[in-house]
Amino acid sequence: MKLLGILVSCACVVAAAVAVQQKADGVFLNRQISVLKLLQHLNQPLVDSDLTAYKESFSPLNNLNRYRDAEVVKQYVGLVESGKLLHRDGIFGLFNPEHRQQMIVLFETLYGASDWDTFFKTAVWARDRTNPRQFLYAFSVALLHREDCRGIKLPPQYEITPHVFLTTDVVRKAYQAKMTRTPTVIPMKFTGSANNPEQRVAYFGEDIGLNSHHAHWHMDFPFWWKPEYDGDKDRKGELFFYMHHQAVARFDAERLSNDLPVVQPLEWDKKIVEGFAPGASYENGQEFPMRPDNMQFSDLPWLTVQDMRLYEGRIRDAIASGFVRTAEGKLVSLNNTVGINYLGEVVESSVHSVNPVFYGKLHNDAHVLLSKVTDPKLRYGVPPGVMEHFETATRDPAFFRLHKHVDNIFKLHKDLLPPYDVSELEFPGVKVEAVKVIGTCKASTPNQLITYFDESHIDLGNAVDTATHKQVVDIKAVVSRLNHEPFKYVITVNSKRPVNAIVRIFLAPKYDWFGQKVPLDAARWGVIELDRFPVKLVNGDTVITRSSDQSTVTIPEPKSYPELVNDVERAVRGEVDFVYDKHHRHCGLPHRLLLPKGKPEGMDFKLYVVISDFDKDVVSSEVNVDDLHHISSLGYCGVLDGKIPDGKPMGFPFDRRIPSEELFLTPNMKVVNLVIKNVRQKPVE
Repeated sequence: MKLLGILVSCACVVAAAVAVQQKADGVFLNRQISVLKLLQHLNQPLVDSDLTAYKESFSPLNNLNRYRDAEVVKQYVGLVESGKLLHRDGIFGLFNPEHRQQMIVLFETLYGASDWDTFFKTAVWARDRTNPRQFLYAFSVALLHREDCRGIKLPPQYEITPHVFLTTDVVRKAYQAKMTRTPTVIPMKFTGSANNPEQRVAYFGEDIGLNSHHAHWHMDFPFWWKPEYDGDKDRKGELFFYMHHQAVARFDAERLSNDLPVVQPLEWDKKIVEGFAPGASYENGQEFPMRPDNMQFSDLPWLTVQDMRLYEGRIRDAIASGFVRTAEGKLVSLNNTVGINYLGEVVESSVHSVNPVFYGKLHNDAHVLLSKVTDPKLRYGVPPGVMEHFETATRDPAFFRLHKHVDNIFKLHKDLLPPYDVSELEFPGVKVEAVKVIGTCKASTPNQLITYFDESHIDLGNAVDTATHKQVVDIKAVVSRLNHEPFKYVITVNSKRPVNAIVRIFLAPKYDWFGQKVPLDAARWGVIELDRFPVKLVNGDTVITRSSDQSTVTIPEPKSYPELVNDVERAVRGEVDFVYDKHHRHCGLPHRLLLPKGKPEGMDFKLYVVISDFDKDVVSSEVNVDDLHHISSLGYCGVLDGKIPDGKPMGFPFDRRIPSEELFLTPNMKVVNLVIKNVRQKPVE
């Protein structure tokens, strides 16, 4: 979590991001350790004595007065007692309407508990009676949105259910190590081979941090979130557009870094050129299906390819006409700054869509259509593919092809909006004099940044059954991951008066796959947001220094499951302090994925710095610079509660056409050349 603290002197301002942390008391520690124990070995019955006592002594039906909606509690208990819930060995799919409705009943039961004690005891009661992944999803979303759970850390997704993140050979070796009681570290390779060009960018799509970010975004902003729940999901549709738009832009930059062309969009009537072999298995032993090259979309029993064309045609007609039609027949304009939010809700499609029957569920149904492409008639009982789970979808290169297709729909809308007028771009009296980017390693030169690959260890304690061998064995998987040297921005701004401002920083490749310079109007749709933060400018020159790890699109690397447990247990014994941040977010790219890989010889990028008027950009005059001290991963993940403070369209000012680069680059903007170089080993700091 970041603290956008502003240290002002007459000539220098340093934007400092410090976590808003507080010391955990006994109540918080008890809650944190209880959650960690609850989520261990979800596929096995609870063994912790404290938790099993809750399971045996608590009954939701005997405590109906402690829930917001007693009927939904009765409904969930009825599903359990009648045996109608998804079997514990079944494969939970959020896109499966029956699975999802069962999950929502459990979520509403947990979310509607009147206090922590009821919430947690209900979760303990439900854990062994519900499909593990169905339970995990409902519990996680409820915990993330309950006020009395703020600051509690969920373990990394890839350590709660490691099977879906790991290849089958790693899980097999983990079982061997457990059976022989041999501590071990198991190397894990990315899927594919050197014969497949897509293997060059597998490190990005299969990165466990990216997988986790994507999964948590969809927990923070579920497409099934009902308007009657507490908490307005501010600009949820626009966030859906922007988060996925940025993922595609990042993927394109990674492809260019590896001498591959930008990803091409999927089309309903054309072949899916790239196949994919996940090489992973579900907890019940069934393998994720592989997709051979050059498959084509086929009709499902309940959904046809023609349906997809029809729904997309209606959406494109709405964009061309400038309005969407609600279920009541009213017209809602798209040609304004909030139109993108309506469009995002329609395309996803979320419960908030103005007309889901007419416009369909383009994004959600596309995930299912792509997942089931190898067994569309369901003849062979093939389990769901990776595209049916948010935590695994980005592993498939077709994920980015699908989202390039969806992104092009949003681009069609944005391109029909008028370009920003100079008066909307400029910041009178403010000029960016200079921008410099400096790395921390000894070999760094200004405006040259270094990326490298290091190793990450994943705890596999939850990947193996402990029922027969309860001895703890230290088993880890080790994977290669992209990282970069820390760096800082040094930005010199001249202002004619003291004023509050917002700094926006973007990155874009300078050359395309053919080695040609990319014109700004073409490059603007592929810019990558690196940071967005408020500052106070003084009269005269202000020097802003900002560290890369303060970025408002990223979050720190999460601690492993054993590390979290150890930290909390030591704090309970009084050996150390355990600090937490009640504004902690699980959604956001890891700090280490802030930059594209670049090339060994260096890859040219352009860095754009835009200074805009804070007082005009914020959604309310009551918001001031210092109010934003607790906001984390704002760029891709918005806020969980209330209004996003920055009222500008996401991606501003690059979200609309740029007819003239000369008129666009007003004095409050600065563009500098930047080189990103990938090296074999971590640089010496």
